[in-house]
Formats: sequence, structure tokens, C-alpha cells
Amino acid sequence: MLGPAPRYGTARCAATVRERLPDEGAKARVTALIPPDIVEQVPLDLLGLIAGLPAGTARIPWDGPLVRIIEHDAHAPGHAALLIEEHGVLVAGDMLSDVLIPMLDLNDTADPVENHLAALRLLEDVADDVDVVVPGHGSVGRGDEVRARIGQDRAYVHALRDARAPADPRVGPSATYGRDWLPGVHERQLRHLARSGEPDR
Repeated sequence: MLGPAPRYGTARCAATVRERLPDEGAKARVTALIPPDIVEQVPLDLLGLIAGLPAGTARIPWDGPLVRIIEHDAHAPGHAALLIEEHGVLVAGDMLSDVLIPMLDLNDTADPVENHLAALRLLEDVADDVDVVVPGHGSVGRGDEVRARIGQDRAYVHALRDARAPADPRVGPSATYGRDWLPGVHERQLRHLARSGEPDR
């Protein structure tokens, strides 16, 4: 037995977990939001057990290959991608999926659209060094797929921002994954951004 491994997150990620999952009731509410087709794959007993790295940590503190931390605020505060530089592998977290649309952080965030676009710019900055992208959901992408996925996510976020119907196969009639719940996520994001764009009354 190797024993339990540390489950690292950025300092802001760990702080957000403490804020949003303060008790078992909060965890139960989050559990109810997990899509039904993946809920059995989520280790719910580990939900929220994050060891926060010191603020500003730029690399994973271990003896393995150099892994650069690319921290951003898309999807959740302190979210991060990992770049395994010597192998050209980008572990993208909840970004750059071929089956899921971008899911913005809509929890008391001043500008979730710009947060997501800023994160895509950070990923684009390292794209020339990436041969393989590994998203948290969906399939591995290789070569030109890395930039293609960045472009697809950016186009979707622009459509949300402009309140346009996205030309995105992940939520279109040909979508095969999440057909029973993913369009609902898209509609909730549209409604939220429409409400947040209304002038105060």
C-alpha cells in the first residue's frame, strides 16, 4: 500500500473549497449538481479534501518531472492547468473538453466571461509547447487539436457574452454526450449573464 497521496490545489482553490464546502450539508448540495451520468465516477468521500499550496507556487513540489502550474479564475477561483514541460503535455482541468461546453464560475464573480477569456489566453500562451492536452472530461487532444479547442471554447464564451446561439456541436442537435442536461447548463449560463447585464433598478 502506498498510502494516501496529497491532493494539491492552489491556495485560492483551497480557500474557495473551505468557503463553499464548510459542512456536510454544503457537500450534499454540490453532490446534487453533479450530472447523473458521471456522479458514480466522482469519489464523493474525497470532495473538498484539498491541500493548498503556498500562494504563488509556480511548480508542483515533488521529485518528478517539472510541472508548471498555470493558475486562473475560469470555472472556479484558483483553478489551474498543469504543463508537463519536458513532455509537452497540458493537463487542462475543467477546460478544453471536446464534450463539455465551458462552464463559467457564476458564484458572486464580477466578470465570469472575462475570467474565462483570460484563462484561455494563458493556455494559448503555452500552446506552442503543447503536443497533447488532457481535459478533465472528454478525450485527449493532440497536435492542432490544442489550439482548435481553445478556439472553440473562446467562440462559445463570445456567443454567451453576446447572447447569441452558439455554433457549437457540444450543445447542438448532433451532440451525443450530456444531451439530457448539458443544454440546461447552457441556458442557465445565458440567463445568469442576461440578469447580471441588466441595470440596477
